[in-house]
Amino acid sequence: MGIASENLGKVIEKMNSLEKAQAVFVTDIGGKPVDWEMTFQFNLDNEDPFYVVIKERKANLVQGTLIDAIIIMSGDNNAIIRICEGKGDFTHAISREQITVEKGKVMDVIRLTRAITIVLKSR
Repeated sequence: MGIASENLGKVIEKMNSLEKAQAVFVTDIGGKPVDWEMTFQFNLDNEDPFYVVIKERKANLVQGTLIDAIIIMSGDNNAIIRICEGKGDFTHAISREQITVEKGKVMDVIRLTRAITIVLKSR
């Protein structure tokens, strides 16, 4: 396990215990709350691949490769480390080309950023 996946794992643990962070994973469709289900594959420099599954308002980090991930990101593992320390976010990392979204919508990545930010502000 690399430093980026370890740090993100710690953030996710806390995320799963904060209702405010979990609320980010709910979408209002036609006036009804619908749980957001999403998968993020991380293929980072100097790290073994890992992925995050969001289902039923909970996030889980798993080591390995998820072939059919909805979002696939690659790039500098230090960008993820900085994000987990509150020293940046995915928007800045993407705009600085430290992280590349190879597949999927950047807006979905930003939603994950919102949940991470809630966790970091709750410390």
